[in-house]
Amino acid sequence: MKRIKAAALLGMCMAVFTACRGKADVNSVSELEQGIQAVEEAVNAERSEISVQDIKSSREVREGTSADTVATPEDFPMEYDYGSGRISDWSREDMLKKTPKPKGNETVLNTVPNPAKIQALYLWEEGNVPAVTRFTEDMDGYFDEWDFRPYVTAIPVRDGVKPKGAVVLMAGGAYQFRGNYTDSLPTAAALREYGFQTFLVDYRLRPYTQEEGALDVARAVRFIRKYADVYGIAPDNIAVMGFSAGGIQAGEFLMHYDEMVDGTKLDADYIPDELDDIPAHTSAAGMIYSFYGRLSVGNMDPDWLSKGELPPTFYVYGTEDPFYTQFEEQYEVIKTMGIDTGRIVLNNWPHGFGSDGGWVEDYAQWLEGIFPSGGALETAGEEGMELFTPETRIQDVIDDPAFEGFGRLVFPVDLGLEGTLTLKEAGNRLVWYSHVNPERTVSIVNEMKARVQRGEKIFYDIYTDEEKKKDSSKEDTGLFYFRGDPGEKFAVVNAGGGFMYVAAMHDSFPHMQELAKQGYHAFALIYRPGAQTACEDLARAVAFIQEHAEEFQVHREGYSLWGGSAGARMAAWLGSYGTAAFGEKEYPAPGAVIMQYTGLSEVYGNEPPTYACVGVNDGIASYRTMERRIKGIRANGTAGEIEVFDGLSHGFGLGEGTVAEGWINRAVAFWEENTDQ
Repeated sequence: MKRIKAAALLGMCMAVFTACRGKADVNSVSELEQGIQAVEEAVNAERSEISVQDIKSSREVREGTSADTVATPEDFPMEYDYGSGRISDWSREDMLKKTPKPKGNETVLNTVPNPAKIQALYLWEEGNVPAVTRFTEDMDGYFDEWDFRPYVTAIPVRDGVKPKGAVVLMAGGAYQFRGNYTDSLPTAAALREYGFQTFLVDYRLRPYTQEEGALDVARAVRFIRKYADVYGIAPDNIAVMGFSAGGIQAGEFLMHYDEMVDGTKLDADYIPDELDDIPAHTSAAGMIYSFYGRLSVGNMDPDWLSKGELPPTFYVYGTEDPFYTQFEEQYEVIKTMGIDTGRIVLNNWPHGFGSDGGWVEDYAQWLEGIFPSGGALETAGEEGMELFTPETRIQDVIDDPAFEGFGRLVFPVDLGLEGTLTLKEAGNRLVWYSHVNPERTVSIVNEMKARVQRGEKIFYDIYTDEEKKKDSSKEDTGLFYFRGDPGEKFAVVNAGGGFMYVAAMHDSFPHMQELAKQGYHAFALIYRPGAQTACEDLARAVAFIQEHAEEFQVHREGYSLWGGSAGARMAAWLGSYGTAAFGEKEYPAPGAVIMQYTGLSEVYGNEPPTYACVGVNDGIASYRTMERRIKGIRANGTAGEIEVFDGLSHGFGLGEGTVAEGWINRAVAFWEENTDQ
């Protein structure tokens, strides 16, 4: 295998040299020659001191095998034939081969995706590609022509296979070429056998910068998220994976160009379009003989790495890779930082083996466990289920048979929304709210429907028919419910709305969805607007859950009350005064109260542990008032924590795509810390 390593790496060096040969100037060739010499030295370096025993987690080391390496599938068009997929069969021609370009001027913005076939689409509209590098017609000697436009190639799962998510792949090639036919295509073919939609990104190479290539990756992610329903996946079930330099490119994207960063960060002349309104968010990364850092140099600084808020990361590499020690070191750094990790180390395997070696199945299984919906398509529908889309009218959601009897409560009944509004438009009507994510709205209603079709009950009346007859206002109340793990704690989330309406679609349903993903029993209360009636409904909701604890399989104590704006006041009041103060029996107090953006100032000394968050630019709830209240709670000897986010206004919800994103996980940690005591 060591001889294979030397031949493969030397072949890659020759490929780089050949691809960039021609009219390149003397300095260019000199740099390439220096690079080749460096790699040759790494190939020939004495590494006999490396052994399996040197690897800290020996269970992650294995003897690689080509037995299950996937050859070109029979349904791949001839131009996508990559051969056996085995490193022993590769040639220089394979490494330099380019994937077919899109037809005509088909782009991710002007073309409807077709998930039934392999499809290539340009990532940027002609004349509007963010760039800082001038690549002109007189510049020769590069792998790509001067007028190269980055593109993405979608490779769908086989017919009849239920997708589990998507993986975005970037081939390696030292930023001098893209080895799609040795890295990305064979891996895409293998991953689709396990139910993953795959997308190959032909990102920009030299003379462009790593930063410009990162924008290409972000653009592809935005495209996939926009059409998640078309590809049959949940929007959050997207991973990025890169091989060698492609992994470094993925890391650049994750460190500096994901979420809401758009092309204007590099190019002030770039004109954002509708795709830029979609967060370039991914939930996992794959570093295949690669690392976070720059070419040939991994970054081992946890302070630097933490700035990227990196997702769970899976490493694959061989013990005979010249960068082996760097892979080992960064893996340990990432793991020590508390980031979920996975690793496969192939004993005596070299750098640059693509999908060969028998690691892809392990990665696929790991990814299923990492994805927010556990790999299952909870948010993208069940087998044969007709999905809601951003263009679905809210009346069609309300009238869907899955929501019979409570469909009207999915949207604010007190706002009088027109039924002709689409799901992507409905969020614009939520008064006092910001950063409403239409993709999240679609995800929520699809998950609700999917749970119903699996036989789950997702809505409960909290008042009896008799009580409703006596007080008709109680008709429009109830608990939405996403089941958690048996015996786990529960949370009740209360949306705000100024006690005029209940903004559940943005202020409680998303929280319910995220909490359930973490295994908690999550409830979202639809209550009667009005401070007193709202608290009465919340007290009844807590009583209802406690009385049906065995049915729900919830832990009765240590629960949490959550709320945003007016909903936060409800959570705080009930947490301090208890259920008996609002007409119910006395039940255990909550283990924690989680509050967002509310100007409540009173501290009475009986508050539960309280977490709060708010934006500096909130014109409704002063962050200073919230800080003083948390300070007062702490002064009484009770745990209190507050996060204040620069630049955010009122009603940011989960804060997806903002500086606040991820606050919900820290709130959960606060809840756990204070109920474990």
